[in-house]
Order: sequence, then structure tokens, then C-alpha cells
Amino acid sequence: MAALKLHFGVLHYQPKGEPVDPVVEHVAQALRELGHTTALIGVHEKVADVLSQIEAAKVDLVFNVCETFADDYRLEVNVAALMELAKVPFTGSGTTGLLLAQDKTLAKQLLEYHEVVTPRFATFDGETFETNGRMGFPLIVKPARSDASIGIGRHSVVTNWDELTQRVRDIRKELNDEALAEEFIDGREVYVGVVGPTRRPEILPIVELNFGNWDTKVPKVSDRAVKFGPVSEGSPQLEIATNLTPEQIARIERSALLAYRALKIRDYARIDFRIDQRTGEPYVLEVNPNPYLESESELAMAAEERGISYTQLIGRIIDSACLRHALKKEREVSAPSERSAARA
Repeated sequence: MAALKLHFGVLHYQPKGEPVDPVVEHVAQALRELGHTTALIGVHEKVADVLSQIEAAKVDLVFNVCETFADDYRLEVNVAALMELAKVPFTGSGTTGLLLAQDKTLAKQLLEYHEVVTPRFATFDGETFETNGRMGFPLIVKPARSDASIGIGRHSVVTNWDELTQRVRDIRKELNDEALAEEFIDGREVYVGVVGPTRRPEILPIVELNFGNWDTKVPKVSDRAVKFGPVSEGSPQLEIATNLTPEQIARIERSALLAYRALKIRDYARIDFRIDQRTGEPYVLEVNPNPYLESESELAMAAEERGISYTQLIGRIIDSACLRHALKKEREVSAPSERSAARA
């Protein structure tokens, strides 16, 4: 049977005067290598542009890498909602998955219901606070609806009540957001990619953020400087995780799968963990639908370790989307490895 050839629109955020994010061309090139044609669709702050440009491009499927809109990362979900209203088929999570994952408090409550271990936490809405279990300092204080480590830095780790209340006030003032305080888990930070249909996804090898020559007196916080700053000798960098016990791997993979399903994620995700250095317990820190997907990302590194090229990874994502939108039948798509399928 001949492979299905589609015309893709790569939907991305594009403020005027700024360069195109490298991920846009990385995805488009992979789609072309798979035999598809592409149109780049950049949007900024005009709502009408989202649907009018998609319609003008006459695409079969939108590959959605639009992670913000009108300089507000919280509007990512609204872009997906527009496409759902217009019945535009697109890759990645829809309104439900994006909303559930974006609201960190709600996400943690859902994960707790599904017996996924996350750090104990407290929420602050500007007037009141509510705790979930007995907590002790140090805590890490985050915006309740943030992305890409916005509002998170070394100053986010607090050791007493005065520091906690000050950080809560700062988040309210600077980001106009509620605050979430979690027990700070000191230990290894690892990431797990999950790719494919919710019913039978593939769990990719575990990637670790090696903090390198980190000052032992400073809490290990994966802030924007760590995630997006230049890599030099001794600086934090990504690597395939080693020296994990079979039990830890099994618990991490099970939690990743449960989180993927519980938060209604579609096609691909990255789940972030901390492994407590004292107990070895893995805690889910965050679930990232539609994570950054450039060719050297955590997902790409994990896929390569599995023997899946970047182009094949993009192919797995569009296979999952095509199944959901009835553009392909199950026998026409690449199946996950037997090991991952059996685990799922």
C-alpha cells in the first residue's frame, strides 16, 4: 500500500521582527523527508490569522508547535480551542489536555487520584492557602500556571515562612498568577518521553539533566538559564540516564504512562521527575504536553537512544494524530516496540 502523502501546516508563534524558532524548520524538514509537503503558518496576536492562514494554506493536517499567543504562554490552549471549534485536525494535545497540564494544582490533584506520586504541596490564591499533607521546608514556589520555567529560579527555593510569603507576593505581582509551593525534592532530575496513541503509547528511554559542576551550597533548580543557556564544560547538560535500578525504572515508566492517560495527553509528551536522593523515590514534577521538539531536545535524544531518528520520531507523532483523525488505519502506522507495548 502506498504511503499516505499529506500537506501539513506547521503552526507556530511568530512575533514581528523576531527570527523563526529553529524547531519550526526542524519539524518541517522532517515532514518533507517523510514525503509530505509543508506550509509554515506563523501567528502572533490576531485571532483571525489562526484560522484564515490555515484555510488559505489548504492543509490536510496542522502540526501544532504554537506554544504561546499574543506574548502570553497561557493562551496556548486557546489556539487549540480555535482549531477544535473549526474542526481543523492537528497534532498534539487538545483543549482538555493543555488545560489540565497547565493548571499545576489541578494536575497534581488528578495525579494523586491516579496514585502517581508528586511532592506534597500548598496553594495560594492571594487571600487564602490550602495544604495537601504535612509539609516541611525547604519548599519551591512556582506560578500555578506557568511554562518553560517562567517565574522559577534559585530564588524560588525558600527555607522559612517569611521567604515563602514574599515569593508568593512576587508571583502575584510579577506574573498575575496564583502560587504553588511544593516540598523541594533534592536529587536527580530525569525526563521521560511518551509518544503515540493514549491506548498504546511508547515510553522512550529516560533522559537525565546532569547538573555538572553545580555549587553544592545552591539548590539545584532547572531554571531558564539551565534549560536554554549555552552549554560549556561543567555546565548542566542532558544525557541518557544510567545507574537507575530496575525498580526505579519501572516506577518512573508506570508513573509516566499513568500521567499521560490521566491528563488526557495526545500524541506526545514529556514528564519531568525528581528522584529523592535519600529515599530513591521518583516524584512527578510536571507533565508537558506538546513539549519543545527541536532536533536536540530531550525527546529527540531519547528517541535516538531507542534507535528512532528525529524524522522517525516526527513520523510517530503524525501517525498518532492520523489515527485519531481517521486519516490512517492502525495497520498503516509504526507500532511501538514489543517491550514498550507490553509495558503499556
